[in-house]
Amino acid sequence: MRRLAKQRGDNPVAVGLIGTGFVGSHLAHQFSLTPGLRTAVILNRTAANGVDAYRRSGHDIDDIVVSDDVKTIEGAIDSGTPVVTTSLEAFTALGNVEIVMEASGSAAHGAISTRACLEAGKDVVSMNAEADATVGWLLKSIAAENDVIYTISDGDQPGVLMRLIEYTEAAGFETVAAINCKGFMDRHATPESIKEWAVRFGISVPMITAFTDGTKINLENASLANATGLVPERRGMHGIRTTMATAVHDMVKTFDGHGVVDYTLGGDFGGGVIVLGYLDDPVSVAPVMQYLKMGDGPYYQFFRPYHLVHVESPVSIAEVVLDRDETISPRGPFVADVVSIAKRDLEAGESLDGIGGFTTYGEIDKIENTRGLLPVGISDHAVMKRPVASDRPISLDDVELDEESTLVQMWREQQALTPK
Repeated sequence: MRRLAKQRGDNPVAVGLIGTGFVGSHLAHQFSLTPGLRTAVILNRTAANGVDAYRRSGHDIDDIVVSDDVKTIEGAIDSGTPVVTTSLEAFTALGNVEIVMEASGSAAHGAISTRACLEAGKDVVSMNAEADATVGWLLKSIAAENDVIYTISDGDQPGVLMRLIEYTEAAGFETVAAINCKGFMDRHATPESIKEWAVRFGISVPMITAFTDGTKINLENASLANATGLVPERRGMHGIRTTMATAVHDMVKTFDGHGVVDYTLGGDFGGGVIVLGYLDDPVSVAPVMQYLKMGDGPYYQFFRPYHLVHVESPVSIAEVVLDRDETISPRGPFVADVVSIAKRDLEAGESLDGIGGFTTYGEIDKIENTRGLLPVGISDHAVMKRPVASDRPISLDDVELDEESTLVQMWREQQALTPK
């Protein structure tokens, strides 16, 4: 970041920001605090929300331009004037946006806008695990075809865990497990039951429902799995109830092997992440690790007590701009997917309401165990053809997909991809 500030402090990188929900609005402010970056333009479906994000970042509301005209937007960017657009077509045509930050939080909107930006020759840093876990390999392939970069951002759990994995493996440790830490889960939470918490934290109701019912953590770990080759040992993962003091023992006892994604449930981990590493060297390594208060080995817990979401995203942007380097992205065909599970008894004729809704939650599984099952990312507006009982997986044969959905079409396109 010092290098970015030194090289671009007087001419900040012009970032195009997509989305101004909880994360997006904080990103707009964070870029104003980060030397070498600026929020050059905001794309948002509701212009007023984009204007409000700029206002909360310290801009006078009377100075903010709202336009869908390319020349007007480019002129505002060149003059350093904050500008908001609702037009994806205009946004992708802008010649003076250097990099795009996608933070819509919507699998469909995120996938569509990311694709459009990549095909327009723009690098994209994404905070959208929902889109990545659904069509991330397709997006990565489109990026490669257009000689641009697609990467998930630092700051959220997939990016933070990827950093920690790289750190521990560089030190010679084998990755036994990458662990997302979760305080609470209710798989049957609904937008109605969780609404109070959404209002309290200022987060959208579908998003906080997906946090609570576990869909989000499964999507995040699927993004990590597809970037690393780590996989869940069972559908939905173990969800280990443990504490800092006993985590190593409890994890080793739980896992059958190495190379796992999973999560802790409860405990004293806060918003942290864990990599469980293995290095069996009783002569040179174990005594030093004991001295450093890391335990007796050969299993070691590398714990990072936080993930800071938008605060850390500028690092990923800087790496792309300065070094053409990714933080984390799918490395090829998916090794894991997140399938739809009925949140309650579902009847024929019912329309599913997707991630963070009343009808389904998502659980990760190895890709070979998900054949023929409905990915949660494309479940929105699918219509049930037959009943499915609560807590049972929903198959593709159980539903009529919304074939008009661009995301469904992108998913089918991804299914037809072959490794290169």
